[in-house]
Amino acid sequence: MTLFSKGFNLKGVGALVASALVLLVSSCTEVNNSLGMDIVPPGQQFDVEFATIKNGIQSYLTLTDSIATSGLDYAYFGSMTDKHYGARTKASAMMQFAYALRTDTIAYADRDAKPDSLALLLGMKTAGGDTLKRQSFDVYRMRKALVKDSVYYNGIDYKEYIDSRPMFTCEFGGKPNGSTVFDTLSLKVADAALAEEFMMDLWNDTTLYSNDSLFVQKYCGLCLTPSGTSPEDAAIYGLNLQWSTEEGPMSYLVLYGHDYPKGDDPSLVEDEIMRAFAICNDGQYADMKAVSAIEHDYSATLFGGSINMNVAEQEPLANPVEVGYIDGLLGVTTTLEFEDDFVASLRALRPEGGEIFINKATLRIPLAEQDYTFFDYAPARIGTYTSYAKLTAVADYNYYYEANYDMELVYGGYLNRTFGCYELDLSLYLQQLLLDESKEVSRRITFGMPAYDYMDVAMVKLALGTEEALQFDITYTIIGK
Repeated sequence: MTLFSKGFNLKGVGALVASALVLLVSSCTEVNNSLGMDIVPPGQQFDVEFATIKNGIQSYLTLTDSIATSGLDYAYFGSMTDKHYGARTKASAMMQFAYALRTDTIAYADRDAKPDSLALLLGMKTAGGDTLKRQSFDVYRMRKALVKDSVYYNGIDYKEYIDSRPMFTCEFGGKPNGSTVFDTLSLKVADAALAEEFMMDLWNDTTLYSNDSLFVQKYCGLCLTPSGTSPEDAAIYGLNLQWSTEEGPMSYLVLYGHDYPKGDDPSLVEDEIMRAFAICNDGQYADMKAVSAIEHDYSATLFGGSINMNVAEQEPLANPVEVGYIDGLLGVTTTLEFEDDFVASLRALRPEGGEIFINKATLRIPLAEQDYTFFDYAPARIGTYTSYAKLTAVADYNYYYEANYDMELVYGGYLNRTFGCYELDLSLYLQQLLLDESKEVSRRITFGMPAYDYMDVAMVKLALGTEEALQFDITYTIIGK
């Protein structure tokens, strides 16, 4: 239970304060010489104690497909294979668009016009992987719209929203230019009938251009997904959905065409025409959404068979492990369950008739591979959650407060490269367990990516079965012993 304990006794503090006050007032007979005698209640005592608890903790691998990916600043697409552990990830981006601008603002009675080509002008970032491999992508027309007020999750089946065949294909490889310079994906026709229908709809239907809501309802969006012939061990990219006050949307669908004398050969070009459609998640395009569908394949890993998928809070976990994993692209996580033995050991620290306050509860989680290569590939920080699907953090990891008040939490959670471990302070969470007689506080916590970086390429293997792992070093104060 308590492996070691040593005390620093503060019981003399009250007596010293009271004695000092007595000496002060006894030198002056003009005042009441009992002044201050009740400032510190008689017999009051504080003891600072240290203890280590390591029994009654069980670890599991967990995975959820219920994390919201709508409303993010990026939509992800591509395919990659983890270079150390063999996990494969495929990302598909579902994106809506709305009219932004056009160069043909005057209608000429003596001219006809037709579209020529389509391109995606994207502001992208690299999520990670092997960018040297060139990927091919299929571009589908969405036939079912994403609902404005709904939340969509990483486990969404994008195939329910799209045509059975792609309209276009495109290729991309290398590192993207960055968010201030567009990366161009020229679209090549995959299905002539579907491609012509889509382009002619955009070209001729100018009546909806002034109404975003009606436009998005008709043109439900596009889905960009790796083709069946694309390499699985390439890279995943992030499509920038942000809207800049200075520069406007960071990504566009662009339709090119030309006009020519009516009744003549379309090759007699008079003017080049461009019509651009914004791909964005900004409020001014109120009905627009983008969603990332994330698919994981752990069949080639050593741990795939141990993963608990979408386990409800009261549902028992299976396959306890001594090696944990955290996969950055909304992948596998490590969950600890605190059993009755752990809670009993924690409550045994509290003396009869007294109370304790946990000042610090340090948990160190070692990395399984103690090498800088694995340190570089691991997340620089991990978050701790009572519900990873909802990103509900433990009390110690109040990431919202940290982000909005520009402060660093005592929680920590950072990778200590000197000692090759993650170091966390979970004192508030353990205090909640200590006081929770009705079992309302979740006895499961999940280690995953930090709340504001939970879509990033990083993966780490954790040594949970070692002597140092899953051991809480606790500093606490006994009150009223």
